[in-house]
Amino acid sequence: MKKLAVIVTRGAYNNLLQACELVRIAAASGTQVSMLFRDEAAAKLTHDKVKQLTFSDGYRGRESRVREVLSERKLDDLPAILREIKGKGDAKFSVCRDSIEYFDLRVEQLIPELDEVQRAEAFWKEEVAQADQVVTF
Repeated sequence: MKKLAVIVTRGAYNNLLQACELVRIAAASGTQVSMLFRDEAAAKLTHDKVKQLTFSDGYRGRESRVREVLSERKLDDLPAILREIKGKGDAKFSVCRDSIEYFDLRVEQLIPELDEVQRAEAFWKEEVAQADQVVTF
């Protein structure tokens, strides 16, 4: 089985969604996927912030329209997207321990769709070093 490691650092919703779209395709095609959310991306995975659809600068002035399109396509609920990915294939979602410490977060604040909290070094050893492909967002 092919293995894909994905590291997501940027926290804008369009970046998170783009990463998830790639992972959804990979998992559905039989690729084993491991995804690490760190830095800004990790900070967005709390119960409070995951529903905030913020976008990168390239979307300035288009945010309302993009939110409408995402809602119509049922792409505005990141936890549901993560659950769907898991339902389609072999996927594991991790969040970086250092990143949650940087943002003063507690594990209880994170969404339940995350499988584990781990340090970047552990993700490197367990996932990146074993992967056929590594992608960053």
